[in-house]
Amino acid sequence: MTTNMREEILFILWTLTGVRGLPVGKNTNGDLGTLELNHDLHISDDWDDNLFLIIMMLNGVIFGGIAMFVVIFATLAVCLVKRLIMLNEDDLVREEENQAYLELESEEQELYFQSKDYLAANPYYRGETTLSQNLAIQEKGIQAFEFQKDSMLTNNDLIIINKYELNFFKKFECCSITNLPMPHKNEVYYFESKIYSLPDPENTMISIGLGVKPYPWFRLPGRHSHSVSYDSNGYRRHNQPFKFSFDPPFPKYIEGDVIGVGYRTSSGTIFFTRNGKKISESKIGGHIRNFKIANMGQLFPIIGANNLCSVHVNLGQAGFVFIEGNVKKWGFAPIEGNGPAPPAYNKFNGDILLERSEIDDEDILERENDFPPDFWEIHGESSTKKEEEDDSSIDHDKFSYNAYSDINSNDERITLNSLLPNRPPSYEGDDQNDEENNENNESNENNENNHNNESNHDDERYHDVNDNSSYSDTGETTFNTTYDPSDDQSSDV
Repeated sequence: MTTNMREEILFILWTLTGVRGLPVGKNTNGDLGTLELNHDLHISDDWDDNLFLIIMMLNGVIFGGIAMFVVIFATLAVCLVKRLIMLNEDDLVREEENQAYLELESEEQELYFQSKDYLAANPYYRGETTLSQNLAIQEKGIQAFEFQKDSMLTNNDLIIINKYELNFFKKFECCSITNLPMPHKNEVYYFESKIYSLPDPENTMISIGLGVKPYPWFRLPGRHSHSVSYDSNGYRRHNQPFKFSFDPPFPKYIEGDVIGVGYRTSSGTIFFTRNGKKISESKIGGHIRNFKIANMGQLFPIIGANNLCSVHVNLGQAGFVFIEGNVKKWGFAPIEGNGPAPPAYNKFNGDILLERSEIDDEDILERENDFPPDFWEIHGESSTKKEEEDDSSIDHDKFSYNAYSDINSNDERITLNSLLPNRPPSYEGDDQNDEENNENNESNENNENNHNNESNHDDERYHDVNDNSSYSDTGETTFNTTYDPSDDQSSDV
Protein backbone atom coordinates (compact mmCIF):
# COMPACT_ATOMS: atom_id res chain seq x y z
CA MET A 1 0.00 0.00 0.00
CA THR A 2 1.45 3.35 -0.97
CA THR A 3 1.71 6.34 1.33
CA ASN A 4 -0.87 8.34 -0.62
CA MET A 5 -3.48 5.59 -0.27
CA ARG A 6 -2.85 5.33 3.46
CA GLU A 7 -3.19 9.05 3.86
CA GLU A 8 -6.51 9.06 2.00
CA ILE A 9 -7.86 6.27 4.20
CA LEU A 10 -6.74 8.04 7.35
CA PHE A 11 -8.33 11.27 6.19
CA ILE A 12 -11.65 9.53 5.61
CA LEU A 13 -11.44 7.92 9.03
CA TRP A 14 -10.59 11.23 10.68
CA THR A 15 -13.46 12.93 8.86
CA LEU A 16 -16.02 10.32 9.97
CA THR A 17 -14.87 9.72 13.53
CA GLY A 18 -12.73 12.71 14.51
CA VAL A 19 -10.10 10.37 16.03
CA ARG A 20 -6.57 11.86 15.81
CA GLY A 21 -4.55 8.97 17.23
CA LEU A 22 -4.96 5.20 16.84
CA PRO A 23 -2.99 2.32 18.36
CA VAL A 24 -1.21 0.53 15.57
CA GLY A 25 0.89 -2.02 17.44
CA LYS A 26 4.61 -1.99 17.62
CA ASN A 27 6.69 0.29 15.53
CA THR A 28 9.99 -0.52 13.83
CA ASN A 29 11.86 0.08 17.13
CA GLY A 30 9.73 -2.49 18.97
CA ASP A 31 7.79 0.09 21.05
CA LEU A 32 3.97 0.44 21.23
CA GLY A 33 3.14 3.50 19.24
CA THR A 34 0.19 5.40 17.92
CA LEU A 35 -0.71 6.79 14.60
CA GLU A 36 -1.51 10.48 14.59
CA LEU A 37 -2.71 12.74 11.85
CA ASN A 38 -1.63 16.32 11.32
CA HIS A 39 -3.63 18.93 9.54
CA ASP A 40 -1.26 18.35 6.66
CA LEU A 41 -2.34 14.67 6.57
CA HIS A 42 1.17 13.32 7.18
CA ILE A 43 1.99 10.27 9.28
CA SER A 44 3.84 11.26 12.43
CA ASP A 45 5.12 7.83 13.52
CA ASP A 46 6.42 4.65 12.02
CA TRP A 47 3.82 2.01 11.50
CA ASP A 48 3.38 -1.33 9.68
CA ASP A 49 0.83 -2.90 7.35
CA ASN A 50 -1.61 -3.87 10.15
CA LEU A 51 -2.95 -0.34 10.04
CA PHE A 52 -5.13 -1.01 6.99
CA LEU A 53 -6.89 -3.96 8.64
CA ILE A 54 -7.57 -1.96 11.78
CA ILE A 55 -9.08 0.87 9.78
CA MET A 56 -11.34 -1.49 7.85
CA MET A 57 -12.59 -3.08 11.07
CA LEU A 58 -13.44 0.30 12.50
CA ASN A 59 -15.32 1.24 9.37
CA GLY A 60 -17.29 -2.01 9.53
CA VAL A 61 -18.29 -1.33 13.12
CA ILE A 62 -19.35 2.21 12.29
CA PHE A 63 -21.40 1.29 9.23
CA GLY A 64 -22.89 -1.73 11.01
CA GLY A 65 -24.12 0.49 13.80
CA ILE A 66 -25.64 2.88 11.30
CA ALA A 67 -27.44 0.02 9.50
CA MET A 68 -28.76 -1.36 12.78
CA PHE A 69 -30.11 2.02 13.68
CA VAL A 70 -31.85 2.33 10.29
CA VAL A 71 -33.48 -1.12 10.63
CA ILE A 72 -34.75 -0.37 14.13
CA PHE A 73 -36.09 2.96 13.01
CA ALA A 74 -37.88 1.44 9.99
CA THR A 75 -39.46 -1.27 12.16
CA LEU A 76 -40.77 1.25 14.59
CA ALA A 77 -42.10 3.37 11.74
CA VAL A 78 -43.98 0.40 10.21
CA CYS A 79 -45.53 -0.53 13.55
CA LEU A 80 -46.57 3.04 14.09
CA VAL A 81 -48.16 3.26 10.65
CA LYS A 82 -50.09 0.03 11.20
CA ARG A 83 -51.32 1.30 14.50
CA LEU A 84 -52.45 4.52 12.89
CA ILE A 85 -54.22 2.60 10.13
CA MET A 86 -56.06 0.47 12.67
CA LEU A 87 -57.05 3.56 14.53
CA ASN A 88 -58.19 5.14 11.31
CA GLU A 89 -60.35 2.09 10.44
CA ASP A 90 -61.96 2.17 13.84
CA ASP A 91 -62.50 5.87 13.50
CA LEU A 92 -64.04 5.35 10.07
CA VAL A 93 -66.40 2.72 11.44
CA ARG A 94 -67.44 5.00 14.26
CA GLU A 95 -67.87 7.89 11.86
CA GLU A 96 -69.98 5.77 9.52
CA GLU A 97 -72.19 4.60 12.37
CA ASN A 98 -72.61 8.15 13.60
CA GLN A 99 -73.52 9.22 10.08
CA ALA A 100 -76.08 6.42 9.92
CA TYR A 101 -77.69 7.63 13.12
CA LEU A 102 -77.76 11.22 11.87
CA GLU A 103 -78.84 10.80 8.23
CA LEU A 104 -80.85 7.58 8.00
CA GLU A 105 -84.41 7.16 9.14
CA SER A 106 -85.35 4.64 11.78
CA GLU A 107 -86.29 1.88 9.31
CA GLU A 108 -83.15 2.43 7.25
CA GLN A 109 -81.03 2.42 10.39
CA GLU A 110 -82.48 -0.93 11.36
CA LEU A 111 -81.77 -2.37 7.91
CA TYR A 112 -78.27 -0.95 7.96
CA PHE A 113 -77.28 -2.58 11.25
CA GLN A 114 -79.05 -5.82 10.35
CA SER A 115 -77.02 -5.97 7.15
CA LYS A 116 -73.77 -5.42 9.02
CA ASP A 117 -74.60 -8.27 11.38
CA TYR A 118 -75.62 -10.45 8.43
CA LEU A 119 -72.31 -9.90 6.64
CA ALA A 120 -70.33 -10.47 9.83
CA ALA A 121 -72.14 -13.77 10.52
CA ASN A 122 -71.91 -15.02 6.89
CA PRO A 123 -68.42 -14.70 5.41
CA TYR A 124 -68.32 -14.35 1.64
CA TYR A 125 -67.29 -17.15 -0.71
CA ARG A 126 -63.59 -17.34 -1.45
CA GLY A 127 -61.29 -19.09 -3.90
CA GLU A 128 -61.66 -20.08 -7.53
CA THR A 129 -64.65 -21.89 -8.98
CA THR A 130 -64.89 -25.51 -7.87
CA LEU A 131 -64.54 -28.53 -10.12
CA SER A 132 -68.28 -29.19 -10.13
CA GLN A 133 -68.99 -25.59 -11.11
CA ASN A 134 -66.46 -25.75 -13.94
CA LEU A 135 -67.96 -29.01 -15.19
CA ALA A 136 -71.46 -27.52 -15.10
CA ILE A 137 -70.30 -24.52 -17.15
CA GLN A 138 -68.46 -26.80 -19.56
CA GLU A 139 -71.46 -29.08 -20.10
CA LYS A 140 -74.32 -26.56 -20.12
CA GLY A 141 -72.61 -23.36 -21.20
CA ILE A 142 -74.42 -20.17 -20.25
CA GLN A 143 -77.46 -22.22 -19.22
CA ALA A 144 -75.54 -23.27 -16.11
CA PHE A 145 -76.05 -19.74 -14.74
CA GLU A 146 -79.38 -18.73 -13.23
CA PHE A 147 -80.68 -16.20 -10.75
CA GLN A 148 -81.83 -17.52 -7.40
CA LYS A 149 -83.88 -15.91 -4.68
CA ASP A 150 -83.45 -16.36 -0.97
CA SER A 151 -85.62 -18.91 0.80
CA MET A 152 -87.15 -16.11 2.85
CA LEU A 153 -88.73 -14.61 -0.27
CA THR A 154 -92.04 -15.99 -1.57
CA ASN A 155 -93.60 -15.90 -5.02
CA ASN A 156 -95.64 -12.93 -3.88
CA ASP A 157 -92.39 -11.01 -3.41
CA LEU A 158 -90.26 -12.13 -6.34
CA ILE A 159 -90.74 -14.56 -9.23
CA ILE A 160 -87.88 -15.67 -11.48
CA ILE A 161 -89.00 -16.96 -14.89
CA ASN A 162 -86.74 -18.81 -17.33
CA LYS A 163 -83.72 -18.30 -15.05
CA TYR A 164 -83.13 -14.67 -16.11
CA GLU A 165 -86.45 -12.81 -15.92
CA LEU A 166 -86.87 -11.15 -12.51
CA ASN A 167 -90.31 -9.86 -11.53
CA PHE A 168 -90.56 -7.80 -8.32
CA PHE A 169 -93.98 -7.22 -6.72
CA LYS A 170 -93.81 -5.90 -3.17
CA LYS A 171 -92.83 -2.45 -2.00
CA PHE A 172 -89.73 -3.36 0.00
CA GLU A 173 -86.08 -3.90 -0.77
CA CYS A 174 -84.94 -7.33 -1.95
CA CYS A 175 -82.38 -8.70 -4.38
CA SER A 176 -81.43 -11.80 -6.33
CA ILE A 177 -77.98 -13.29 -7.00
CA THR A 178 -76.72 -15.83 -9.54
CA ASN A 179 -75.95 -19.38 -8.49
CA LEU A 180 -72.42 -19.33 -9.96
CA PRO A 181 -69.72 -16.66 -9.54
CA MET A 182 -68.17 -14.62 -12.27
CA PRO A 183 -65.28 -16.57 -13.83
CA HIS A 184 -61.79 -15.11 -14.04
CA LYS A 185 -60.43 -16.84 -17.12
CA ASN A 186 -61.10 -14.04 -19.61
CA GLU A 187 -59.89 -10.47 -19.52
CA VAL A 188 -63.37 -8.88 -19.31
CA TYR A 189 -66.81 -10.14 -18.25
CA TYR A 190 -69.97 -8.23 -19.06
CA PHE A 191 -73.74 -8.57 -18.64
CA GLU A 192 -76.76 -6.46 -19.52
CA SER A 193 -80.14 -5.90 -17.85
CA LYS A 194 -83.20 -4.65 -19.70
CA ILE A 195 -85.79 -2.64 -17.78
CA TYR A 196 -88.71 -4.58 -19.19
CA SER A 197 -91.40 -2.97 -17.02
CA LEU A 198 -91.27 0.12 -14.80
CA PRO A 199 -94.80 1.34 -13.98
CA ASP A 200 -93.82 3.86 -11.31
CA PRO A 201 -90.27 5.15 -11.91
CA GLU A 202 -90.54 7.95 -9.33
CA ASN A 203 -91.22 5.57 -6.45
CA THR A 204 -89.17 2.60 -7.67
CA MET A 205 -85.48 2.02 -7.07
CA ILE A 206 -83.68 -0.57 -9.23
CA SER A 207 -80.04 -1.39 -8.50
CA ILE A 208 -77.85 -3.37 -10.91
CA GLY A 209 -74.31 -4.27 -9.96
CA LEU A 210 -71.80 -6.71 -8.52
CA GLY A 211 -71.14 -7.99 -5.02
CA VAL A 212 -70.13 -10.85 -2.81
CA LYS A 213 -72.26 -13.81 -1.80
CA PRO A 214 -73.97 -14.20 0.57
CA TYR A 215 -75.32 -10.67 0.39
CA PRO A 216 -78.26 -9.43 2.50
CA TRP A 217 -81.36 -10.41 0.54
CA PHE A 218 -83.31 -7.54 2.12
CA ARG A 219 -80.93 -4.85 0.79
CA LEU A 220 -80.04 -3.42 -2.61
CA PRO A 221 -76.49 -3.81 -3.96
CA GLY A 222 -73.96 -1.03 -3.46
CA ARG A 223 -75.12 -0.21 0.06
CA HIS A 224 -72.62 -2.35 1.94
CA SER A 225 -69.02 -3.48 1.76
CA HIS A 226 -67.80 -5.36 -1.31
CA SER A 227 -70.62 -4.23 -3.58
CA VAL A 228 -71.10 -1.76 -6.44
CA SER A 229 -74.28 -0.69 -8.22
CA TYR A 230 -75.80 1.70 -10.72
CA ASP A 231 -79.16 2.86 -9.36
CA SER A 232 -82.21 3.85 -11.34
CA ASN A 233 -82.08 7.40 -9.89
CA GLY A 234 -78.73 8.00 -11.64
CA TYR A 235 -76.30 7.52 -8.74
CA ARG A 236 -73.40 5.12 -8.58
CA ARG A 237 -72.91 3.44 -5.21
CA HIS A 238 -69.79 1.81 -3.87
CA ASN A 239 -70.19 0.67 -0.25
CA GLN A 240 -72.36 3.76 0.27
CA PRO A 241 -75.74 3.49 2.04
CA PHE A 242 -76.20 7.23 2.67
CA LYS A 243 -77.80 10.03 0.74
CA PHE A 244 -75.85 12.08 -1.78
CA SER A 245 -75.44 15.83 -1.66
CA PHE A 246 -74.76 16.30 -5.41
CA ASP A 247 -76.74 15.78 -8.58
CA PRO A 248 -76.81 12.30 -10.15
CA PRO A 249 -73.90 11.86 -12.57
CA PHE A 250 -75.57 9.08 -14.57
CA PRO A 251 -78.80 9.09 -16.60
CA LYS A 252 -81.91 7.84 -14.85
CA TYR A 253 -83.60 4.60 -15.84
CA ILE A 254 -86.66 4.59 -18.06
CA GLU A 255 -88.68 1.65 -19.28
CA GLY A 256 -86.87 -0.09 -22.13
CA ASP A 257 -83.33 0.92 -21.11
CA VAL A 258 -80.55 -1.64 -21.29
CA ILE A 259 -77.98 -1.21 -18.50
CA GLY A 260 -74.63 -2.99 -18.78
CA VAL A 261 -72.00 -3.79 -16.16
CA GLY A 262 -68.45 -4.76 -17.13
CA TYR A 263 -65.56 -5.99 -15.01
CA ARG A 264 -61.88 -6.21 -15.97
CA THR A 265 -60.34 -9.09 -14.04
CA SER A 266 -56.72 -7.92 -14.23
CA SER A 267 -57.17 -4.39 -12.90
CA GLY A 268 -60.46 -4.76 -11.04
CA THR A 269 -62.00 -1.89 -13.03
CA ILE A 270 -65.79 -1.63 -13.27
CA PHE A 271 -67.54 0.28 -16.06
CA PHE A 272 -71.20 0.83 -16.91
CA THR A 273 -73.07 1.17 -20.19
CA ARG A 274 -76.54 2.40 -21.13
CA ASN A 275 -78.22 1.40 -24.39
CA GLY A 276 -74.96 0.23 -25.92
CA LYS A 277 -72.79 3.23 -24.97
CA LYS A 278 -70.28 3.62 -22.16
CA ILE A 279 -71.19 6.07 -19.43
CA SER A 280 -68.65 8.76 -18.62
CA GLU A 281 -67.61 8.70 -14.97
CA SER A 282 -65.21 11.65 -15.05
CA LYS A 283 -67.53 13.76 -12.88
CA ILE A 284 -67.12 11.38 -9.96
CA GLY A 285 -63.43 10.59 -10.34
CA GLY A 286 -63.49 8.02 -13.13
CA HIS A 287 -64.17 4.30 -13.04
CA ILE A 288 -64.01 2.26 -9.87
CA ARG A 289 -60.58 0.62 -9.93
CA ASN A 290 -58.92 -2.16 -8.00
CA PHE A 291 -62.28 -3.62 -6.99
CA LYS A 292 -60.87 -6.95 -5.85
CA ILE A 293 -62.12 -8.86 -2.86
CA ALA A 294 -59.50 -9.91 -0.33
CA ASN A 295 -58.49 -13.56 -0.10
CA MET A 296 -59.67 -14.29 -3.65
CA GLY A 297 -63.27 -13.41 -2.91
CA GLN A 298 -65.82 -14.27 -5.59
CA LEU A 299 -68.05 -11.71 -7.35
CA PHE A 300 -71.65 -12.27 -8.41
CA PRO A 301 -74.15 -10.25 -10.46
CA ILE A 302 -76.83 -8.78 -8.18
CA ILE A 303 -80.18 -7.29 -9.22
CA GLY A 304 -82.42 -5.59 -6.66
CA ALA A 305 -85.56 -3.45 -6.52
CA ASN A 306 -87.99 -2.04 -3.98
CA ASN A 307 -91.26 -1.84 -5.97
CA LEU A 308 -93.23 -3.35 -8.82
CA CYS A 309 -91.00 -3.83 -11.87
CA SER A 310 -89.53 -6.44 -14.22
CA VAL A 311 -85.88 -6.84 -15.24
CA HIS A 312 -84.58 -9.27 -17.86
CA VAL A 313 -80.88 -10.12 -17.54
CA ASN A 314 -78.58 -11.21 -20.38
CA LEU A 315 -75.43 -12.95 -19.14
CA GLY A 316 -74.44 -13.97 -22.66
CA GLN A 317 -77.31 -16.23 -23.74
CA ALA A 318 -78.20 -13.62 -26.38
CA GLY A 319 -76.45 -10.82 -28.23
CA PHE A 320 -75.45 -7.70 -26.32
CA VAL A 321 -76.56 -4.20 -27.22
CA PHE A 322 -72.98 -3.12 -26.50
CA ILE A 323 -71.24 -4.08 -29.76
CA GLU A 324 -67.77 -4.45 -28.25
CA GLY A 325 -69.11 -7.10 -25.88
CA ASN A 326 -70.37 -9.11 -28.85
CA VAL A 327 -67.19 -8.82 -30.88
CA LYS A 328 -64.88 -9.74 -28.01
CA LYS A 329 -67.27 -12.32 -26.51
CA TRP A 330 -67.47 -10.90 -23.02
CA GLY A 331 -70.28 -13.23 -21.93
CA PHE A 332 -69.98 -15.33 -18.80
CA ALA A 333 -69.84 -18.63 -20.74
CA PRO A 334 -70.35 -20.03 -24.26
CA ILE A 335 -73.91 -20.15 -25.52
CA GLU A 336 -73.79 -23.94 -25.89
CA GLY A 337 -71.79 -26.37 -23.80
CA ASN A 338 -70.15 -29.63 -24.71
CA GLY A 339 -73.04 -31.67 -23.37
CA PRO A 340 -73.06 -34.12 -20.48
CA ALA A 341 -70.91 -37.20 -20.36
CA PRO A 342 -72.41 -40.44 -21.79
CA PRO A 343 -74.23 -42.65 -19.30
CA ALA A 344 -72.34 -45.38 -17.51
CA TYR A 345 -73.00 -48.83 -18.96
CA ASN A 346 -73.48 -51.07 -15.95
CA LYS A 347 -73.59 -54.84 -16.09
CA PHE A 348 -77.21 -55.05 -14.97
CA ASN A 349 -79.62 -53.31 -17.24
CA GLY A 350 -82.96 -52.02 -16.03
CA ASP A 351 -84.93 -53.61 -18.86
CA ILE A 352 -85.85 -57.26 -18.32
CA LEU A 353 -85.87 -57.93 -22.07
CA LEU A 354 -82.19 -57.06 -22.26
CA GLU A 355 -81.05 -59.04 -19.25
CA ARG A 356 -80.87 -62.36 -21.02
CA SER A 357 -77.75 -61.46 -22.95
CA GLU A 358 -76.02 -59.67 -20.09
CA ILE A 359 -76.69 -61.64 -16.94
CA ASP A 360 -75.17 -64.93 -15.87
CA ASP A 361 -76.74 -67.80 -14.01
CA GLU A 362 -74.34 -67.32 -11.15
CA ASP A 363 -75.04 -63.62 -10.85
CA ILE A 364 -78.81 -64.03 -10.81
CA LEU A 365 -78.64 -65.37 -7.27
CA GLU A 366 -77.40 -61.97 -6.12
CA ARG A 367 -80.62 -60.38 -7.40
CA GLU A 368 -82.98 -62.86 -5.77
CA ASN A 369 -84.35 -60.22 -3.40
CA ASP A 370 -84.79 -57.55 -6.05
CA PHE A 371 -88.21 -58.87 -7.11
CA PRO A 372 -91.40 -59.72 -5.20
CA PRO A 373 -92.21 -63.34 -4.35
CA ASP A 374 -93.47 -65.55 -7.19
CA PHE A 375 -92.27 -63.02 -9.72
CA TRP A 376 -90.42 -65.61 -11.78
CA GLU A 377 -92.39 -68.62 -13.00
CA ILE A 378 -91.78 -71.76 -15.07
CA HIS A 379 -92.66 -71.92 -18.74
CA GLY A 380 -92.48 -74.73 -21.23
CA GLU A 381 -93.85 -77.40 -18.84
CA SER A 382 -97.34 -78.80 -18.61
CA SER A 383 -99.58 -77.95 -15.70
CA THR A 384 -99.96 -81.59 -14.70
CA LYS A 385 -96.23 -81.97 -14.49
CA LYS A 386 -96.02 -78.88 -12.30
CA GLU A 387 -98.56 -80.32 -9.88
CA GLU A 388 -96.76 -83.64 -9.65
CA GLU A 389 -93.30 -82.21 -9.03
CA ASP A 390 -92.32 -80.65 -5.75
CA ASP A 391 -91.59 -76.92 -5.67
CA SER A 392 -88.11 -77.54 -4.31
CA SER A 393 -87.13 -79.64 -7.33
CA ILE A 394 -88.24 -77.07 -9.87
CA ASP A 395 -85.49 -75.29 -11.79
CA HIS A 396 -86.97 -71.82 -12.26
CA ASP A 397 -86.49 -70.03 -15.50
CA LYS A 398 -85.04 -66.71 -14.42
CA PHE A 399 -85.33 -65.10 -17.79
CA SER A 400 -89.10 -65.06 -18.33
CA TYR A 401 -92.08 -63.65 -16.53
CA ASN A 402 -95.50 -65.27 -16.30
CA ALA A 403 -98.15 -62.59 -16.40
CA TYR A 404 -100.91 -65.16 -15.74
CA SER A 405 -99.39 -66.59 -12.56
CA ASP A 406 -101.05 -64.08 -10.23
CA ILE A 407 -104.57 -65.35 -10.97
CA ASN A 408 -106.10 -68.67 -11.96
CA SER A 409 -106.71 -67.91 -15.59
CA ASN A 410 -107.49 -70.31 -18.43
CA ASP A 411 -106.87 -67.71 -21.06
CA GLU A 412 -104.42 -68.45 -23.75
CA ARG A 413 -101.09 -66.77 -23.19
CA ILE A 414 -100.23 -64.46 -26.05
CA THR A 415 -96.70 -64.91 -27.27
CA LEU A 416 -94.79 -64.18 -30.42
CA ASN A 417 -95.62 -67.67 -31.69
CA SER A 418 -99.33 -67.10 -31.22
CA LEU A 419 -99.24 -64.22 -33.67
CA LEU A 420 -98.12 -66.51 -36.52
CA PRO A 421 -100.73 -68.42 -38.63
CA ASN A 422 -101.39 -72.09 -37.83
CA ARG A 423 -100.40 -73.16 -41.30
CA PRO A 424 -97.67 -71.11 -42.89
CA PRO A 425 -97.83 -70.96 -46.67
CA SER A 426 -95.93 -73.67 -48.53
CA TYR A 427 -94.79 -73.80 -52.12
CA GLU A 428 -94.51 -77.62 -52.29
CA GLY A 429 -97.34 -79.99 -53.37
CA ASP A 430 -99.26 -77.45 -55.45
CA ASP A 431 -101.30 -80.22 -57.23
CA GLN A 432 -102.57 -81.65 -53.98
CA ASN A 433 -103.50 -78.21 -52.82
CA ASP A 434 -105.39 -77.60 -56.08
CA GLU A 435 -107.44 -80.78 -55.64
CA GLU A 436 -108.30 -79.85 -52.09
CA ASN A 437 -109.30 -76.42 -53.25
CA ASN A 438 -111.54 -77.90 -55.99
CA GLU A 439 -113.27 -80.19 -53.51
CA ASN A 440 -113.86 -77.31 -51.20
CA ASN A 441 -115.28 -75.23 -54.04
CA GLU A 442 -117.68 -78.04 -55.09
CA SER A 443 -118.93 -78.50 -51.57
CA ASN A 444 -119.47 -74.78 -51.27
CA GLU A 445 -121.45 -74.74 -54.55
CA ASN A 446 -123.69 -77.61 -53.41
CA ASN A 447 -124.40 -75.86 -50.19
CA GLU A 448 -125.32 -72.70 -52.06
CA ASN A 449 -127.67 -74.62 -54.41
CA ASN A 450 -129.48 -76.29 -51.53
CA HIS A 451 -129.88 -72.97 -49.86
CA ASN A 452 -131.33 -71.47 -53.06
CA ASN A 453 -133.84 -74.30 -53.47
CA GLU A 454 -135.09 -73.89 -49.94
CA SER A 455 -135.50 -70.20 -50.44
CA ASN A 456 -137.47 -70.75 -53.69
CA HIS A 457 -139.86 -73.18 -51.99
CA ASP A 458 -140.54 -70.68 -49.27
CA ASP A 459 -141.30 -68.02 -51.88
CA GLU A 460 -143.89 -70.25 -53.61
CA ARG A 461 -145.68 -70.88 -50.37
CA TYR A 462 -145.70 -67.17 -49.66
CA HIS A 463 -147.22 -66.40 -53.04
CA ASP A 464 -150.01 -69.00 -52.56
CA VAL A 465 -151.07 -67.43 -49.37
CA ASN A 466 -151.13 -64.00 -50.93
CA ASP A 467 -153.32 -65.19 -53.79
CA ASN A 468 -156.02 -66.47 -51.42
CA SER A 469 -156.12 -63.27 -49.41
CA SER A 470 -157.58 -59.85 -50.11
CA TYR A 471 -157.97 -56.54 -48.39
CA SER A 472 -161.33 -55.01 -47.56
CA ASP A 473 -162.28 -51.42 -47.85
CA THR A 474 -161.75 -51.00 -44.16
CA GLY A 475 -158.20 -52.29 -44.40
CA GLU A 476 -158.94 -55.69 -42.83
CA THR A 477 -157.56 -58.75 -44.43
CA THR A 478 -160.10 -61.40 -45.62
CA PHE A 479 -159.48 -64.78 -47.16
CA ASN A 480 -161.52 -66.23 -50.12
CA THR A 481 -162.64 -69.71 -49.17
CA THR A 482 -165.13 -72.22 -50.74
CA TYR A 483 -167.48 -74.59 -48.96
CA ASP A 484 -166.16 -78.09 -48.64
CA PRO A 485 -168.41 -80.78 -47.03
CA SER A 486 -165.40 -82.70 -45.86
CA ASP A 487 -164.55 -79.84 -43.59
CA ASP A 488 -167.94 -80.10 -41.86
CA GLN A 489 -167.55 -83.80 -41.37
CA SER A 490 -164.15 -83.37 -39.90
CA SER A 491 -165.44 -80.71 -37.60
CA ASP A 492 -168.32 -82.92 -36.38
CA VAL A 493 -165.99 -85.70 -35.62
